[in-house]
Amino acid sequence: SIAALDVSAAHTLESVLRPLFTVFTLLYIIRIPMTWYPSIDGTKLPWLLAYAPTEPILKVTRNVIPLVGGVDVTPIVWVGLISFFNEILLGPQGILLLIQRESGGF
Repeated sequence: SIAALDVSAAHTLESVLRPLFTVFTLLYIIRIPMTWYPSIDGTKLPWLLAYAPTEPILKVTRNVIPLVGGVDVTPIVWVGLISFFNEILLGPQGILLLIQRESGGF
């Protein structure tokens, strides 16, 4: 459980999640305009750099969230979800930072 998380585990988790959230937010932001232009070939560079890591997740999400007015909103949904989890876990009052503060590790 989260309550049993010690300071070093919270710090390690923060060190992994912060750059991961940042990179994936950037990749999904790049994917937003890519969904507007279906002629963009995601299997060719430079688009492949954003397409390859995000498409497996977006493909599953598209099965759950339909097109809205003919527009694929799944990258926008993921930017929102990542932002939410980033704030809950790593924000100024985030769970991982509170664990570090309360244990004197921050």
